[in-house]
Amino acid sequence: MSPFPPGARRVLTLASPVLVVAVLAFSAEPSAGQMQLPDSFTNLKVLPKNISRDDLLATMRGFTEALGVRCGECHVRKGEGRGARFDFPADDKVMKRRARVMLRMVRTINHRYLDSLPERVTPNVSVTCITCHGGVERPEPIEDIVNQALGSAGVDSAAAVYRHLRERYYGARAYDFTDRPLVVLAGSLARAGKNDQAMGMLKLNLEFLPKSAMTYATMGEIHERAGEKDQAIAAYTKALQIEPDNRMIQRQLQRLKGGGGGGR
Repeated sequence: MSPFPPGARRVLTLASPVLVVAVLAFSAEPSAGQMQLPDSFTNLKVLPKNISRDDLLATMRGFTEALGVRCGECHVRKGEGRGARFDFPADDKVMKRRARVMLRMVRTINHRYLDSLPERVTPNVSVTCITCHGGVERPEPIEDIVNQALGSAGVDSAAAVYRHLRERYYGARAYDFTDRPLVVLAGSLARAGKNDQAMGMLKLNLEFLPKSAMTYATMGEIHERAGEKDQAIAAYTKALQIEPDNRMIQRQLQRLKGGGGGGR
């Protein structure tokens, strides 16, 4: 039985292509080393044409670590099992052609723009693939991925996507699992009049971060805008218990308790 609600696997695919690799096939494909990388190379259009075998292999491993993908993402695989081979020179796959564009972009950033920074601090910081990708193929903020899932299949499936990403990537640099992303998403949903979805995201936040004052304060704001004074007071009170010195929450709570009304 699938660990996700109905339709959630499709949402995972739509939300972030790297999840397909993580869920279905990441460990099944041989690496370039296992596929007998040749000693000389053809059709190199961005990398140095005289690059050594060891340097090229290290570069490819760097791509694997930076994007969380395997060789077959860019290279055409021929055959199965021990007799399988990659046609490394072939340009059939669009991901290989995209990779060349991205490599040229990185080179331009490092050598045209960063090199021209006034009073550049040393040691110099350079951009690499992992700077943006952080170990995933598609470097999207987690709130965007969850919001895509939310629009495609609803709160339960969006929560399933978030839980899966957290289980797979927590502790890595790929996604921000602090309380901020879901609070930001909830605020955006509330401003669009989607209070139920906003509350669903905030409750999901509290599932993992039960001491998030920002989450409770945002709940208070949503209740207040909806004219739900008692619920707003309860949420602000909970937030203040967690952060008793937070002056903004103190003012919100005092205003409501002083009869300032439920709306703004």
